[in-house]
Amino acid sequence: MVKADLVIKNGKIATVDRNFSYVEAVACRNGYIIDRGANAEIEAYIGPDTKVIDALGRLVLPAANDSHIHATHAGYTLSPTFLDFSGPEYTTMDAILSKLKEACDKAVPGQWVFGCGFVDSSIKELAAENRIMNRWDLDSVSKDVPVALTEFSLHSMVCNSKALEIAGIDRNYPEIPASVGYIDRDESGEPLGRFHEWGAQNLLCEKCPILSDSEIEDSIRRIQRALNAEGITSHEDILGEGGEHVFRGTWGTRPIHIYEKMAERGELTARVSINYFSAIGGAESYDSIIRGTERIKDSIPEFKDRNWVKGDTIKFFVDLGGPTWQRKETRLNEPRIAWAGSEDEVRSEIARTICELQRMGWQIGVHTCGGGAMDACTDGIALANQLYPGKDLRHFLIHCDDTTLEGAAKMAKNGIGQALQPVAADIIFAWNTPVLTAKEEVFSFQAYTDMGVNLTGGSDAPCPYPMNWRKGVQFCVTRTTSAGYCARPDLVMNREDAVRMYTINGAYQEHMEHVRGSIEINKVADFQILDKDIMTCPADEIGSAKVVITICGGRVVYEA
Repeated sequence: MVKADLVIKNGKIATVDRNFSYVEAVACRNGYIIDRGANAEIEAYIGPDTKVIDALGRLVLPAANDSHIHATHAGYTLSPTFLDFSGPEYTTMDAILSKLKEACDKAVPGQWVFGCGFVDSSIKELAAENRIMNRWDLDSVSKDVPVALTEFSLHSMVCNSKALEIAGIDRNYPEIPASVGYIDRDESGEPLGRFHEWGAQNLLCEKCPILSDSEIEDSIRRIQRALNAEGITSHEDILGEGGEHVFRGTWGTRPIHIYEKMAERGELTARVSINYFSAIGGAESYDSIIRGTERIKDSIPEFKDRNWVKGDTIKFFVDLGGPTWQRKETRLNEPRIAWAGSEDEVRSEIARTICELQRMGWQIGVHTCGGGAMDACTDGIALANQLYPGKDLRHFLIHCDDTTLEGAAKMAKNGIGQALQPVAADIIFAWNTPVLTAKEEVFSFQAYTDMGVNLTGGSDAPCPYPMNWRKGVQFCVTRTTSAGYCARPDLVMNREDAVRMYTINGAYQEHMEHVRGSIEINKVADFQILDKDIMTCPADEIGSAKVVITICGGRVVYEA
């Protein structure tokens, strides 16, 4: 009999196959699964050179997938010089300025100071004055050092006066198109140092020093190791021309080439699916997105092993600026939030963009928080399916924080998936408890699943949500926030479907369900072993489960 390179035995191995069956052992060779079954069956594959892992009766699952993450950027935020303001201690300007001053005092000439994570509304001084942070708040501790800080959602950046000076942005700087974003100004036209959305942030960040190739490699290694520690061995990354200068180049095209080089050298510890941010200059419009998409083939490498790096998806944004809870307030007709024009004009341009991308054969992933944006994109995809049928593209909407049962049914009918962040839903419930408690439809993940919508789970890192996917599962099956508030427990999700969100469903979204996402013969040997059985433990303990071992391609990439 053929001998295995790797055998895991004595496990409670949840295969996450069609029947969610369990086995005791699995055998792997050359990075793939060659058999699974009872211990006695798999013992025959053990030879003198076989690595044997005794699971000691613990739960073994397919390695997890993060279906929406800004991975290279998140890895950069884990670097030692980056300032993290996401903790509960940063609720005053004094706390923020103290940390900022320390970094500015250490800065060498020409160095910028970067950070992210603050929440304007949680900072006492700003809340008292009913405003958001501006350049003058930062100037007192950073007069000679350029500073750029991003708030927790990443959609808005504040800089100090020195950064504006370097960028050449003053009161004479021209107004920018709504499709690019907007720059806050005072009544006299003086910029406040606040840039909203990626196109606007590009205008500032193109004057910032970008990361070197080696620094980007380090960022990728950091984030993949962090993901491995959470049992994750596959993830997406949003990269392309539209983010060439955003966040020091971590959203641009160079990371795509670097991922491929690292894959060829065997240095990746997680598999990557690129979502192309193709919009030229970050502008959200038909012309920008389609022209940028046409240029992709000239700006990306040849992916030699698509099991490790691939790119099939165009990512664009519709309702920028955050979620909208009342569906009648669509955000589509707000003049400062991308996609300029009347609501009817915007809906038409969105549909036109979707239809052209479908004709070109691209999968589409669209940032849609508010209900109006979700409806516009669902209608556009339905039209695209009718105009250009027969394409298995598996379009998906990202965030989907205002789904209705009617909308979910239409998504299922048209094969539209949802890339969700259950870990974020926990926080959103905490912010909007009265509104969300009354809604039967919001975050009703089991109902959407039963209708046939493919739901996937992600972290949206470096937004301040945990990469711990078990916490996402815990929220799905309890609908209870970390603060202990339970909203509509009658709408909880079953554990099997919640686990599928982070495993086989993520693989399906990426057209890789034949390769990974479940423990079946001929699939890649990607596993995680947990210290707690999340299928049977008390539901409120699921999030505390730790990953003991993570395996990618038959190789141990994390061990507690």
